[in-house]
Amino acid sequence: MPHLPGSPTWQRVGSHSQVLDYHLSMLLDAARMDSYRRAIDATVRPGDVVVDIGCGTGVLTFMACEAGAKRVYAIEGGPIIDVARELAVDNGFADRIEFVDGWSIDLGLPEPADVLITETIGNAGLDEGIIAWTSDARERLLRPGAAFLPQRLRLWVAAAESFDDHALVSDWWSAELPYNYAAAHRRAALTLWFADITPNNLLGQPALAADVDLQTARNETTAAAGLLQVDRDGTLHGLACWFDSLLCAGVTVDNTPPREDSSWSQGFLPLAEPIAVNAGDQLSWEISVSADGEQWTWHVDPSEQ
Repeated sequence: MPHLPGSPTWQRVGSHSQVLDYHLSMLLDAARMDSYRRAIDATVRPGDVVVDIGCGTGVLTFMACEAGAKRVYAIEGGPIIDVARELAVDNGFADRIEFVDGWSIDLGLPEPADVLITETIGNAGLDEGIIAWTSDARERLLRPGAAFLPQRLRLWVAAAESFDDHALVSDWWSAELPYNYAAAHRRAALTLWFADITPNNLLGQPALAADVDLQTARNETTAAAGLLQVDRDGTLHGLACWFDSLLCAGVTVDNTPPREDSSWSQGFLPLAEPIAVNAGDQLSWEISVSADGEQWTWHVDPSEQ
């Protein structure tokens, strides 16, 4: 029997309160919800079989039902699926939805889907594994020529100055710590952090790091390199990163800073040690992201003029 909200098991697991708060923030993101609504209405046809990977509370599944889907396979590996089941009953959609508890890469479907919907887009675009999910779905869960929503995702990087965010790394050198925490400092400098980036944090214009066609992308690491121009004097603390995504023709979502009232933040890839930079400097950068979004590596250096 599932552990529903209000049960002793649900109440004892503190992370469940964070799960509810996280999903509420997405539901209250008007721009996010409006874009997905318009894209689903433009993509799903009456009688379609739809698969929703990472369905969360089921909101996109419900939209697909309203757009005319005959059946929706709503896949979710987190505890929020128990809430989604209840919501489907409360909102009158349960007869057309089959909830599947688990991760899509470990599951099969009784029939191929006509439409793939997923909102596995993280703060840094690729960090929730959207390439791995969509690539696997294309191979096993979809009919040939199935519609993808989203269709494309682009990742942007920019040189960033952010003393507050870099404190997550540099504070491991604090003299107030009781022992030598150099190992923690090394790990912090290799961690993708999430931050609320503003234009004031940026030292120059962004560069396109990846342009992924999710309809054809393979389950492979995304790698890129290039140069960034520094437009003002400052301190380089790391790379800021964000995304824009084409859901369907004419409909996009993004978290380009600043995004007021957005449920998305941005990504922050710190340097181990900050670097002083001047207007006119060029920075060489490299970045790679595994298809599952788990492994991020990056490097930034002043470029030889």
